[in-house]
Amino acid sequence: MNQNYFFLNRFVIEASERINDSIVTEIFSQDKNKIVVALQKRNEEFFIEICVTPGQSFINLRDNYSRAKKNTVNFFEDAINQKVSSISIASDDRVIRLDFTQAFFYFAIRGKHTNVFFFSRDSAVAFKSIDEKIIIDTIAEFEAKKFIDQFNAPDLNIRNENEYLNEMKRKHPFLGNDVIKEVKARAKRSTNSELKDLLNEVLLEIRTSKSALFIDENSLKVELAFENFISIPFTKKEVYDDLINSQNLYFSKKYYLENRQKKIKLITKHLDRELKKVSSRINNLRGLTERGTKEEEYNKIGSLLLINIKNIRSGMKEIEVNDIYGSNEKIKLRLNPNLSPKKNIDYYFDKSKAEKISFQKSKELLKKAENDFNTLKINEEKLSNIESINELDEIMKELKIKKHDQKKEKEDLKDKFKHYIIDNKYDVFVGKDSKNNDLLTTKFAKQNDLWFHARSVSGSHVILRIDNAKEVVPKNILKKTAALTAYHSKAKTAGTVPVAYTFKKYVVKKKGDPVGTVHLLREDVLLVKPEIPKGCEYVLSE
Repeated sequence: MNQNYFFLNRFVIEASERINDSIVTEIFSQDKNKIVVALQKRNEEFFIEICVTPGQSFINLRDNYSRAKKNTVNFFEDAINQKVSSISIASDDRVIRLDFTQAFFYFAIRGKHTNVFFFSRDSAVAFKSIDEKIIIDTIAEFEAKKFIDQFNAPDLNIRNENEYLNEMKRKHPFLGNDVIKEVKARAKRSTNSELKDLLNEVLLEIRTSKSALFIDENSLKVELAFENFISIPFTKKEVYDDLINSQNLYFSKKYYLENRQKKIKLITKHLDRELKKVSSRINNLRGLTERGTKEEEYNKIGSLLLINIKNIRSGMKEIEVNDIYGSNEKIKLRLNPNLSPKKNIDYYFDKSKAEKISFQKSKELLKKAENDFNTLKINEEKLSNIESINELDEIMKELKIKKHDQKKEKEDLKDKFKHYIIDNKYDVFVGKDSKNNDLLTTKFAKQNDLWFHARSVSGSHVILRIDNAKEVVPKNILKKTAALTAYHSKAKTAGTVPVAYTFKKYVVKKKGDPVGTVHLLREDVLLVKPEIPKGCEYVLSE
């Protein structure tokens, strides 16, 4: 609610005692969307922090602020050493003004045009770069407004009392959705007289009641409003006498909960993905170990051939021998006609040795996979009982998960493309246009991802994400991806379409190539029917 006009109105009133008669020591930014005004008053230093991010804008008063040693920029240097004589708010708009000795400083919340302006006798400039004429026109608009440093009491009477709240919003656009939502939550009969009384009641509470943090521990969200508000879901409520202090605590709590939620989301996603992978690996390895080993069979064949080496001739495809290690009956053994008798024998002994090693390796890998699965399940259980950020960090460290702010740029791009999942396992990303195709192929795709495109027609670049380069992609997955590629091409209505595919490392873009154009160093081709194949699910972007 800290963007609501009446919240800002009360902030101005509470902040004025501290801000008035202070001296500006510096104005700087170390974030493209935040500007900080450092103030000093009777040897006490404090800071006005302003955020101009659309939808997340705010003005806050802080006791301390750590300025970075690098990558900071000074602003509005004409204001340095000037006195702040007052802080006020426009009577009909979310525009806050600081009156300096010889200048004005404005903070205006206006959606994507939210900005900070500085106006003195010699200059008119803005924090976010905009056209000079717009700056001059905007400041002229501000100068025509009435600014107040008391709580605003808007006229709540209207001539046409049908649809009272809608009429009131038209009369006073600055009322804000937060206030209207709270009035509706309290309304029982929704008569015009009741709505008018409730609106007056809500505004009075914003003016005089204690501020409060409404914490929803289930959704890990926190809202800042006032003590008796009922329109905000919560599991825990913290009440404060000081609005400015509550706003500082709100930002601290909000950052904590958002950080916690991001980490839980990262860990959950990692656990889900890894559990599926490990489960699949366990099933494959169990199949191999349950099938057993052919070590003894190959060793027996090699031994029988060695005993009968004198009877083996080059070019023979098979030989009949007595099974002295079994029934002693005649059995036929296959030979490679291109190999010498000795190499045929060595082949079977080598196969026996390889079977032994492979079987032992499969048992070791199965044991490791089962241990990995148990570790993942233990961490999944831990996650459901987690209470602190430190515990989340420990799980992330154990699972070797990179923090959200360390995510690679490639992963940050994935929401820019169409996203499908085939057979609940394979991620496929589809370009939306020529420029988007370039982004998909040159920035997002990894070297060992598989790249697809319908041959001889224009269409989307398509990437089949390969997380494990050692894993062989099944032929049916390649065909499904090719069918999806054909569907996202100009040939989508054809009966059969040839689709080229290759590893991304064999796709090159030469300097000067038109947007969306690439060259293949090698390729394979699949003939498919254009369609969204069975088992292919479209994923909506978050």
